[in-house]
Amino acid sequence: MKKYVYFRYFVVFLVIVLPYFMGAVFNGADMVMAERRPEVEMFLPIIVSSQIGSDMKKETIKAQTVIARSNIRRILGEGKILPQILQEKTDGRDYIRNIFSKKDKVYQQAAEETSGQVLTYQGELKLLPWHKVSGGKTRSGKEAFRDEAYTYLKSVDSSKDKKSPDYMEVVEIPVSQAGEVKIRERDSAGYVTELSSGKNLLEGESFAVGMGLKSANFSLQKNGDVYVLRVRGSGHGAGFSQFGGNEMAKGGSSAEEILKKYFPAMKLENL
Repeated sequence: MKKYVYFRYFVVFLVIVLPYFMGAVFNGADMVMAERRPEVEMFLPIIVSSQIGSDMKKETIKAQTVIARSNIRRILGEGKILPQILQEKTDGRDYIRNIFSKKDKVYQQAAEETSGQVLTYQGELKLLPWHKVSGGKTRSGKEAFRDEAYTYLKSVDSSKDKKSPDYMEVVEIPVSQAGEVKIRERDSAGYVTELSSGKNLLEGESFAVGMGLKSANFSLQKNGDVYVLRVRGSGHGAGFSQFGGNEMAKGGSSAEEILKKYFPAMKLENL
């Protein structure tokens, strides 16, 4: 077992770290930095395959690919190196498995057909969040992150998400586990931003994560010794809804049209 573990990490070193080390030795660090773009394109299908299923429409996967490329290029611009990004964006075991497994060609095709495309706001690369299913409307970045820096993320209608089998989930939580909680505040998309527990205030997203809820868009009703929660959507609800985008793709929309829908303030361009 130990031998297998050591071998796995050795493979990670060979595939990800060694090329950077050797490149720095023979070409210098500046040359390695200059060559990062083609390596991004090489690993992009692996990253995207861990973010969205191959059962989605090709145009949806292309939209997710542009989002992934934009996020990676932004992080690289902040000084991180590709191995760090790969480690953060994919599970280590899944990454090894993905390297040696036969992947659906759609991920490679999506990367090739969107080659170099990124989304920018006023000429800059920005954080592009995504989620599985919204609560019927995506969240304003300013409201979701409570920061003016994210005003480029606009709240948009995504009512087709209501068709998703993951749109609604009913969860029961014992009062003894949650304490005496009440919803105090929601954002304009319906996501809980603040709850009270006695004299304490709780952040909505943190509460959802702590209670194992799929989303912070929920109603809360006390029924005896349990709370009954009706949870809408899956994920934080900001940015791109994969289900909503896929419904657009089913209707004939292109990746560009999907991205324009979910990021209306941003511009699609080539780097």
